[in-house]
Amino acid sequence: MKSNLLLKTVDQNRGRILHITDTHLFADKTDSLLGINSYASFLAVIDKILAQQQKYDLIVATGDFVQDDSKQGYDYFAQTIKRLNTPCVWLAGNHDNYSYMQNSFNHHGLSENKVILLGQDWLIILLNSQVIGHPYGYLSPVELNFLQTTLANFPNRYTLLFLHHHPILSDSYWLDEHALKNPDELGNIIQSNRQIKGIGCGHIHQQLEKKWYHCITFSTPSTCIQFKTECDQFTLSCKDSPGWREVELMSNGKIKSEVYRIDNGLFQPDISKNGY
Repeated sequence: MKSNLLLKTVDQNRGRILHITDTHLFADKTDSLLGINSYASFLAVIDKILAQQQKYDLIVATGDFVQDDSKQGYDYFAQTIKRLNTPCVWLAGNHDNYSYMQNSFNHHGLSENKVILLGQDWLIILLNSQVIGHPYGYLSPVELNFLQTTLANFPNRYTLLFLHHHPILSDSYWLDEHALKNPDELGNIIQSNRQIKGIGCGHIHQQLEKKWYHCITFSTPSTCIQFKTECDQFTLSCKDSPGWREVELMSNGKIKSEVYRIDNGLFQPDISKNGY
């Protein structure tokens, strides 16, 4: 349904986006991922967001919604995110069952649009980097053509891209083995399109901000487990808590963003685990 646009007006000529990622929910709400009850931690994140009483124009959810390939997990995500009373667009992560996700989210009214015109100045494009059966990401020729065509259709708008997999190195060797496998092809498009101002992703369960070519590139913490930064092997973080990112899109093309987390200590992983 990429031909359909989502048009979203904004207040004060700027857009505010809530970035949520990697919820890893289960059919059983009491199940845990590496020692953390992912449903409880997701609820805690949403409760904290509601308590801050911030207004958002759009929620972008960047994949890995469900851990156990269950239909119910997608229903839980949709039911919970609707508490924020804000349009939510989404894309697939490597753990996701696209058919289950699509059916559930369409049923609950979560927009399947991958092109969003935000206010008068901004274009948001969601890219599918999922490779079924593999943890790494790849942007197919169809997806890259979709990106180029959409950019050509809206040449006068600043652009923010979202995908699940990280296109730049995280400096964690084991995670970077599961990065986007064709970043150079995306990079070539970025270099040829100065209108692209930023790229957001999930997947790495870490907070990351780097400049890639002329773009601000960022990842956002998971709403459940966090991975320790700059590690060669799988390592969980006990210091970093579940969180989210707020992104502000300015009318002059600038991007401001900040990561927020729930209180430290509320959700501690089982550090004896060496993978999942």
